[in-house]
Amino acid sequence: MRNIAVIAGGYTSERHISLNSAKQILASINKEKYAAYMVDVRKDGFFCQLENEEIRVDINDFSFITNNQKVKIDFAYITLHGTPGEDGKVQAMLDLIGIPYSASDHISSVTTFDKVLCKKALSGASVYMAKSVVIKGETPFSVDQITNYVGLPCFVKPNTAGSSYGVTKVYKADEFIEAVNLARTEDTTVIVEEFIDGVEVSCGILKTKNNEYVFPVTEIATKNDYFDTDAKYDPTLTDEITPERISDEETKQVQNFCSHIYDKLDCKGIVRIDFIIQNGKPYFLEVNSMPGMSAESIVPKQIRTMGKELGDFITEIVEDCF
Repeated sequence: MRNIAVIAGGYTSERHISLNSAKQILASINKEKYAAYMVDVRKDGFFCQLENEEIRVDINDFSFITNNQKVKIDFAYITLHGTPGEDGKVQAMLDLIGIPYSASDHISSVTTFDKVLCKKALSGASVYMAKSVVIKGETPFSVDQITNYVGLPCFVKPNTAGSSYGVTKVYKADEFIEAVNLARTEDTTVIVEEFIDGVEVSCGILKTKNNEYVFPVTEIATKNDYFDTDAKYDPTLTDEITPERISDEETKQVQNFCSHIYDKLDCKGIVRIDFIIQNGKPYFLEVNSMPGMSAESIVPKQIRTMGKELGDFITEIVEDCF
């Protein structure tokens, strides 16, 4: 029986979201095939959460000792939202000690986590993208020049945060500085993007050695001004409609772009990619290399719509690495 660590937690604003995802993944793992352990990542180390105790994990070989026995992890299912998972740091560590894992490798993860880098990687790849401007650190910038280029309203975002933390939809130029300062609470690099008025959709995908699964598309119809942090985690504020209400042709386009981007960025594991459809064209928003996996998250809903179980996909992901 293989020992699986579900690695979650982290030390960003998304910690609680990651822990909720881990609960669903642990509940979905086939206990007849695998022994599953929850590993909480904190700034002071990695800790295995057992029923009555918490044990520090030795990251030299990813093992821990309980009841005078050493338990060595054979496989890691990573569900860290934000650093150190979505940015590839944990993957690099696991590569060094030879532990296979569920997600994109550290190079792909760095690319998808960094919005600026991701857009550069997709430039020339025939992907529709909003106009954008990057503000790095304390570099001086002209509000008028930026807003004249991207237009108003526009979005001001931290470059590497998730779950819409630090994001502002700016309607007037005099709101811009405050929005940049908010984004800088999450990241020193800020990206300003053109507002694309359209239908927001999201599509999950998984490719293994033998199979490709492009999930049903979900339409995101929020009651808020945009799909902000509150709307993402308060089910009363957003209708996540699966399957979506867009045309069959638009659905096919989204799924094709999803598969193309997955390959272009060398993604692995279950990934979710978000788009805005405007005038029949899907504009790329972002890659979620470790999407939320709580029962009410988008990807588990898409899997249920397919008539499948999350546990079956987890088993395929694990076995694909051996």
